[in-house]
Order: sequence, then C-alpha cells, then structure tokens
Amino acid sequence: MAQIKKILLIILFCFGLNHHANCQFLDTFINEDLEYNSEPSVGPSLENVASINFLLLEAKRHLFTPYRSGGKNPGGFDCSGFVRHCYSSTLGITTPASSFEYNKYGMPVSVEDCRPGDIICFKGSSKRNKRIGHVGIVTEISNNNIFFIHSANRGGIRYDELNAPYYKSRFVGIRRIIP
Repeated sequence: MAQIKKILLIILFCFGLNHHANCQFLDTFINEDLEYNSEPSVGPSLENVASINFLLLEAKRHLFTPYRSGGKNPGGFDCSGFVRHCYSSTLGITTPASSFEYNKYGMPVSVEDCRPGDIICFKGSSKRNKRIGHVGIVTEISNNNIFFIHSANRGGIRYDELNAPYYKSRFVGIRRIIP
C-alpha cells in the first residue's frame, strides 16, 4: 500500500503536465480498491504511469528545440533522435536510431487502444513510399483525436494532432514500447 501511495504522489506531482491524459490514466486503472489491470490494451500498470509521465515531461522540456537532420542531442533533434533521447534519458530504453526500424520494434496497437507514451509512426514525405519515415510520442487522446510531440522538419520539437490532414494522410500505425 505504501508503494501505491508513493506512485500516486508522483502522479499528482506530474498532474499539471497533461491533465486530460492523466485523468484518462486514473479512470483506466484505479477503482475503489486501488486495483489495476496490467493488460497493455486496457491501461498501464501503476508502476508504468510514473514512467510515462516522466517520459512526457522530458519530451515537453525540449519544446521548440530546433530540428537537425541526424540530430540526436538537445542541441537539435531529428524525429528518431528525439524519441530515442526521451526514452533513453528517462527510462533507459534504447529505441531505434532510424524511424524506418520502428516497423519491427515494440508491439503494434490499434488507434482505439493507443495511450500516452506510445510511438506514432508516419510514412515518409513521398506519397508512394509506404515505409515509416517519421515518428513521435503520443501525449494525449482526447475527443477521438491523438495528440503527439515530435521533431518536425519545420518548427522543431512541437505538438501536433493526428486529425490534421498532413499527418492523417501519412499515418502508418502506433507502436507500444512501455507495456
């Protein structure tokens, strides 16, 4: 019970990071008896909620960092470098160095089962190219829309939404790294 209280304090500390996502987490896995379901399609375990919040806090810390082709550090990121840095620096998880490698990394999840911390994948800029060419980190699911943070060619680290025509037309899928 002490561990649960400690985790809940961490959640409350991070609550200001993303109010909607945290409310969704709390609704998903906490009931009157403080039980949780650790099935990936249902919601994260109590232990993983804090990890996801730390990941999202680290990602937010880099807002407006410039885009840099091949960039892997806070001086400038490309999309996969940004995702890799956030996962590695907060969770010690080494993600692929290149966006196209995400088709074999993690586990695929449906849009309906998507949650913050998942990786959102898009095809490259060529309309004929179907391989993954861009990645970001899901930050929130709200009103049937998925919001994500990523390193964009124009604008650097920023938030965007899947329902935007540019991203909707290039959407490939979602990968789960944190069970």
